[in-house]
Amino acid sequence: MINFRTSFAACTLLILNWSGVSAHHSFGPFYDRSQSVEIEGEITEVLWHNPHIRFTMTGTDSSGREQVWDIETNSVSIVSRRGLTPDLVKVGYRVRVAGSVGKLADNALFLTNMLLPTGEEIVFSGNTPRWSQKIVGKDTRAPISDDPAGELGIFRVWTSAGRLWNNNYPLTEAARTVRADWDPVDDEPTANCAPKGMVFIMEAPYPIEFVDQGDEILLRLEEYDLVRTISMSPDAAFREQPTSLLGRSVGRWEGDTLVVETTGINYPHFDKTGIPQSQAVRNEERFSVSADGSRLEYSVIVTDPATFTEPVVMTKTWVWRPGEEVQHYDCRQWSQADSNTN
Repeated sequence: MINFRTSFAACTLLILNWSGVSAHHSFGPFYDRSQSVEIEGEITEVLWHNPHIRFTMTGTDSSGREQVWDIETNSVSIVSRRGLTPDLVKVGYRVRVAGSVGKLADNALFLTNMLLPTGEEIVFSGNTPRWSQKIVGKDTRAPISDDPAGELGIFRVWTSAGRLWNNNYPLTEAARTVRADWDPVDDEPTANCAPKGMVFIMEAPYPIEFVDQGDEILLRLEEYDLVRTISMSPDAAFREQPTSLLGRSVGRWEGDTLVVETTGINYPHFDKTGIPQSQAVRNEERFSVSADGSRLEYSVIVTDPATFTEPVVMTKTWVWRPGEEVQHYDCRQWSQADSNTN
C-alpha cells in the first residue's frame, strides 16, 4: 500500500510567468509553486476535457482528517501530445498525487505527477518522475524538422515554441488605473470557456494552421476552435463588417512574408494581467518562414492610443513538427453532470 506523506517546501511566494507550456489560465493567482504536496486517496470523479483535466479525490490531510481534493492539471491539448488518454485514470483508483497547492483553497492542487495502482507513474507536467521508472507521459510528437527545399512555405501546421508577451509596456495613465483595479481571480477573462480575442489569442500554446483559399487565407487556431479569416482582396462589404473578437484582417505579401493588418476588434483585454484594450486598437502582424523552413517567425505591432503611449512590438516563434495536427479543443467547464462516475 502507498504510504501517505505530505511535504511542504519553503513558503516563499513564487510569481509565475506564462510560458509556452502553460494551460488555459495563469496559475500564479491560483497555485503556489513554492509549496509542493504529496497525498494519496481514491479518485471519485474525472473530467477529461479542455481547458483543464480535473479530478476529485477523497483522501486524508496531514492531521488524518478526511478531505475532498479538487485537482486540476494541463489541458487535453497538451497531455494528449504526451500520449495520455482518458482511460488511464478511472473512478475508484487509489493513487498518489503530487503538485502545487492552492492559494485560495487548502484542498486545491495543480497536478504534476500521479502514481497508479499498477506502479506506473503519469507525468502530467514537466518531465521528472517522482516515484517510479515506469513512466507514462513522454512527448510523442515528431522532432522539429526543416524544409531545405523550401517546398512547404507557410501553409502547414505550426507548433508553438515560445511566449508572446513583453515584460513591460508603455501604459497610459488611464490604462494604469484600470490595471491597478484588476483582480486576477474575479476578472479572469477566460472564465467559463470565454474565448480570447486579438491579440490575446496569438499567445496560445497550441498549434495553428494556415490554409490557402485564394482570395482568403484561413488561420486555424486550436485554442477555442477559432478561425481567423484574412482577406487578400477586401471589398467594401468586408470593410463594413461589424466589430468582433478577432476583428477584420487584411493581408498582403511582401516577398515571402505575410503581412496582416487587423482592425475592428471589440475584445476588451490586451492580455491576462489587466491591461485594457480599446476598439481603436490596430495590429500589424508579420509571418515569415525561416531560411531552413523549420520555424515560423512572428511579430506584431500593437497601436492603441487609449492604452499605450507608443506602439508595442511583440514577437513569437512556431516550429514545424511533421504530422502535427490542429485538434478539436472542445472547451467545457467542470460540472457534476460532465464527470465520469462509472
